[in-house]
Amino acid sequence: MVISRHITGAIRSRRYIVEAILGLIYVVIPWLSWAGKPLMRLDIPERKFHLLGNVFIPQEGIYLHLFLLSAGLSLFFFTSLIGRVWCGFACPQTVFTDFFDVIGRFILGNKYGKKDANPYGKVLLHAVWILFSLFAAFHIVAYFNDPHEMLSRVIHFDFKEVIFPYFWIFFSGALYVDMTLVREQFCKYACPYARFQTVMMDADSYNVTYDFKRGEPRRNKKEKIGDCTACNMCLVVCPTGIDIRDGLNVGCIACGKCIDACTVQMGKENKKSLINYDSMNRVEKNQKIKWIRPRTVIYATLLTTVLTTAIVLLSNRVPIYASVIPDRNLEPMIIPGQKVRNFYNLNLRNMTYEDRELKIDIAEMEKIKPIIHTGTDNSTVKIPANGSAQLRVFVESENLPKKDKPSQTVQINMNIEDINNSKYKINKTLPMRLPDDPTIQ
Repeated sequence: MVISRHITGAIRSRRYIVEAILGLIYVVIPWLSWAGKPLMRLDIPERKFHLLGNVFIPQEGIYLHLFLLSAGLSLFFFTSLIGRVWCGFACPQTVFTDFFDVIGRFILGNKYGKKDANPYGKVLLHAVWILFSLFAAFHIVAYFNDPHEMLSRVIHFDFKEVIFPYFWIFFSGALYVDMTLVREQFCKYACPYARFQTVMMDADSYNVTYDFKRGEPRRNKKEKIGDCTACNMCLVVCPTGIDIRDGLNVGCIACGKCIDACTVQMGKENKKSLINYDSMNRVEKNQKIKWIRPRTVIYATLLTTVLTTAIVLLSNRVPIYASVIPDRNLEPMIIPGQKVRNFYNLNLRNMTYEDRELKIDIAEMEKIKPIIHTGTDNSTVKIPANGSAQLRVFVESENLPKKDKPSQTVQINMNIEDINNSKYKINKTLPMRLPDDPTIQ
């Protein structure tokens, strides 16, 4: 495990601000509510995802696919433009590493990370790290459970008939082990993003870059050749223990600590830092950065397409789910009056926080005028807020002579509409079988 030396500077200060904001968002969101409902929560037992006053269910998987596509394309697009900014400023691995380091320096001071640190201080440090891991893991689980109920159970030590403590302990242990044993090893050997970053970046990507034309060859003892003084501070402060002077490396997370360190060292000689956010083409060929280039245009086009699709679908989304399938236990039957009856199982779900009264009817067709029977008055169904209803319905229609039937099965349209809000309306197409009736000529 690498514990890098602390360094102050402009980039370090910006990262602290970003990480503080992200940490605050991470801790606060599970406690917030929208109209009395969770602002964001993935309720796995109920198979519901609460987000900004909306409820999404597994049958709406298209939105999950679009979200993942947007996240992936955003990663590709911004990496091609400005390198591994995600790794350096927003990745949970980086953010939690900095949080743990802040705690370590607060308790052990400049002895943090050194073998001669006070053993009692080390014990205290690990105790605080464990408490912080419990705190952080509590909020991970809070995205899946009610944090108020969890906190009440923790305070009263009441864990009967709940399973969240197992996940809480698991995530706490995982975070503690990660931050005390793994750390940079995950970035260098396990993170998939580090593996394919070179595919997304090119010589015009704005990334942490060493100006080897100025720096090399490095100073050898008192013999001054290039601007690099071989102080190795860029290596000492690196959280992953790599040497940026060796060029682009999968271990570089673009945190910018080496930039701050080099800025301090070069400042002593009244020179600009040898390490900066820059592009290889500008360092090697003194060319301006080409922000608009084939890969950035392709990524931007794909990202815009996916985001536009998501926005259109969400803006036209009706928070009512309906599933209609023929009842396999009851075959279509011919009934007196030269009529035919088909049976269906109707599953309705109200994905809002208000009670809904839905009216169900069947659209008329040429020669066929089906009528639906739901067993309720006026074919209406009341569904409570965030609730569901399962009905067995049947559709009746006058049968037709065999010569007038387009086929044995016709497609009919079922309309489901909120009687109090016409915007909440969906249409379902379902098959209706018309068995031959020998009494009809």
